[in-house]
Amino acid sequence: MDLIRVRHSLHEIPEIGFKEFKTQSYIAGLLDRLDVPYEKVSGTGILARWKKSDGPFTLFRADMDALPVFEETGVEFKSKHDGFMHACGHDVHMTILIGLIERVVAANLKRNLLFLFQPAEEGGGGAERCIPALEQYVIEEAWALHVNDEFPEGTVYSRPGVLFASAFETDCTFTGRSAHVAFYREGRDAIEGAMDFLQRVYSIERGDSVLRFGLIEGGRVRNVVADSCTLYGTVRTKAYELSEKAICELEELGRDVASRRELEFNQKIGSKYPQVQVDKDLYEKLCGLVDVNPVEMKYVGEDFGVIALKYPSVLFWLGTGREERHGLHNSKFLPQDSVIEKGIEIFWKVANS
Repeated sequence: MDLIRVRHSLHEIPEIGFKEFKTQSYIAGLLDRLDVPYEKVSGTGILARWKKSDGPFTLFRADMDALPVFEETGVEFKSKHDGFMHACGHDVHMTILIGLIERVVAANLKRNLLFLFQPAEEGGGGAERCIPALEQYVIEEAWALHVNDEFPEGTVYSRPGVLFASAFETDCTFTGRSAHVAFYREGRDAIEGAMDFLQRVYSIERGDSVLRFGLIEGGRVRNVVADSCTLYGTVRTKAYELSEKAICELEELGRDVASRRELEFNQKIGSKYPQVQVDKDLYEKLCGLVDVNPVEMKYVGEDFGVIALKYPSVLFWLGTGREERHGLHNSKFLPQDSVIEKGIEIFWKVANS
């Protein structure tokens, strides 16, 4: 199978969470060619099965979804879906998993393996919705990787314990009363309340967490006091319970600001990802198979944490960095095709161990 063509084809059809219909169809076609049984899970996901005995399974997972980013890589295989891009490398993750399956089939490997192509990693809680399908099997361990051009191409980085943060999505809305700006005192300015709230949130020192808002929407017309303003943000901490605590603190602060300004406050919680916990024994197993570089915990979120809470698991960074580095979620982020074989080789060693 031409895995470079596979990667390019997947890169051309980026789709956001639970909209991965073309991606699902493409992956299913490849599995049909390999004659590997599979079932569709969580709407747009796929769980493939390789069973050779009555024993437990090892799970390998790749995420499927893309991001609402306008691609600026300039490559011939750039996104055909304007405004969407595989800016987090999930096209590479899926290709590595297909390459692993192809190698397993060719070798007729005498192991029980599951291959999960998971939708909606970037938002929407795709992993959680895949759990019922996984619970049909006895899973002994679970593995995943994530490309990152922060690290040199082909290198592996991980750590036992918490690798990625717990991540909660929060939408904080202030509701007031509109009025013409010439008579603004007759209104209740939701934007002003949101600004006060934001300044107070950002004034708090947070040594063990990250709390930032990346999108603000408020008002309708330039000369009318805004009757609504919503801040969309994320809470990142080292543990799920700390994220819950931070969310409660936001609620208390929001209500206080609203009360002082005669506004209403509502907080809506979106996806809630637990921290990614790397199993110590499996980490040592990985170290025995490849050179693993230690790395500090990062405040990125990954809903593989849902799987890692249920099964002994390992997630590791696979370096893709060359001279020019852009970082994840960047419109120019583009791992080289050469990293695909390196990822397959690592997973192959795991599958054989």
